[in-house]
Amino acid sequence: MILIAAGASLADTPVKVSPERKQKVVEQTVFVTGSLIPQRIKVRRVGTTTVSPIRVIDRREIDSTGRQTTAGAFVNDPSVRILGH
Repeated sequence: MILIAAGASLADTPVKVSPERKQKVVEQTVFVTGSLIPQRIKVRRVGTTTVSPIRVIDRREIDSTGRQTTAGAFVNDPSVRILGH
Protein backbone atom coordinates (compact mmCIF):
# COMPACT_ATOMS: atom_id res chain seq x y z
CA MET A 1 0.00 0.00 0.00
CA ILE A 2 2.81 2.39 0.68
CA LEU A 3 4.20 2.03 -2.85
CA ILE A 4 0.82 2.71 -4.40
CA ALA A 5 0.40 5.89 -2.36
CA ALA A 6 3.88 7.10 -3.34
CA GLY A 7 3.13 6.47 -7.02
CA ALA A 8 -0.13 8.38 -6.78
CA SER A 9 1.54 11.37 -5.16
CA LEU A 10 4.18 11.49 -7.91
CA ALA A 11 1.50 11.37 -10.58
CA ASP A 12 -0.07 14.58 -9.23
CA THR A 13 3.11 16.68 -9.41
CA PRO A 14 2.89 19.41 -12.07
CA VAL A 15 5.13 19.07 -15.09
CA LYS A 16 7.16 22.10 -16.11
CA VAL A 17 6.58 22.94 -19.75
CA SER A 18 9.46 24.74 -21.39
CA PRO A 19 8.42 27.97 -23.12
CA GLU A 20 8.65 28.01 -26.90
CA ARG A 21 11.98 29.22 -28.18
CA LYS A 22 11.85 32.43 -30.13
CA GLN A 23 13.84 32.29 -33.32
CA LYS A 24 16.42 35.01 -33.77
CA VAL A 25 15.82 36.92 -36.99
CA VAL A 26 18.97 38.04 -38.74
CA GLU A 27 18.56 40.61 -41.49
CA GLN A 28 21.04 40.36 -44.36
CA THR A 29 21.64 42.42 -47.46
CA VAL A 30 21.67 40.42 -50.68
CA PHE A 31 22.88 41.78 -54.00
CA VAL A 32 21.25 40.13 -57.00
CA THR A 33 23.50 39.52 -60.02
CA GLY A 34 22.17 41.25 -63.10
CA SER A 35 20.67 44.24 -61.33
CA LEU A 36 22.55 47.49 -60.78
CA ILE A 37 20.10 48.65 -58.13
CA PRO A 38 20.97 47.31 -54.64
CA GLN A 39 17.85 46.42 -52.69
CA ARG A 40 17.40 45.38 -49.07
CA ILE A 41 15.39 42.19 -48.69
CA LYS A 42 14.61 39.80 -45.87
CA VAL A 43 16.25 36.41 -46.21
CA ARG A 44 14.04 33.66 -44.84
CA ARG A 45 13.83 29.93 -45.08
CA VAL A 46 11.34 28.68 -47.63
CA GLY A 47 10.71 25.41 -45.83
CA THR A 48 11.02 23.15 -48.82
CA THR A 49 13.23 20.11 -48.93
CA THR A 50 15.69 19.49 -51.71
CA VAL A 51 16.89 16.30 -53.33
CA SER A 52 20.53 17.31 -53.00
CA PRO A 53 22.27 19.62 -50.53
CA ILE A 54 22.52 23.29 -51.39
CA ARG A 55 26.04 24.57 -51.97
CA VAL A 56 26.84 28.19 -51.10
CA ILE A 57 29.69 29.71 -53.10
CA ASP A 58 31.21 32.83 -51.59
CA ARG A 59 33.16 35.66 -53.22
CA ARG A 60 36.54 34.19 -52.20
CA GLU A 61 35.77 30.93 -53.99
CA ILE A 62 34.55 32.74 -57.12
CA ASP A 63 37.65 34.95 -57.18
CA SER A 64 39.91 31.90 -56.81
CA THR A 65 38.65 30.56 -60.18
CA GLY A 66 40.24 33.51 -61.97
CA ARG A 67 37.19 33.82 -64.26
CA GLN A 68 35.44 37.12 -64.99
CA THR A 69 31.92 35.84 -65.74
CA THR A 70 29.36 33.79 -63.89
CA ALA A 71 29.46 31.10 -66.56
CA GLY A 72 33.24 31.01 -66.33
CA ALA A 73 33.18 30.66 -62.55
CA PHE A 74 30.85 27.64 -62.77
CA VAL A 75 32.27 25.97 -65.89
CA ASN A 76 34.27 23.41 -63.86
CA ASP A 77 31.46 22.60 -61.41
CA PRO A 78 29.88 19.27 -62.47
CA SER A 79 26.63 20.04 -60.62
CA VAL A 80 25.97 23.17 -62.73
CA ARG A 81 24.79 23.05 -66.33
CA ILE A 82 25.40 26.20 -68.38
CA LEU A 83 23.15 26.80 -71.39
CA GLY A 84 23.40 29.52 -74.02
CA HIS A 85 27.08 30.47 -73.60
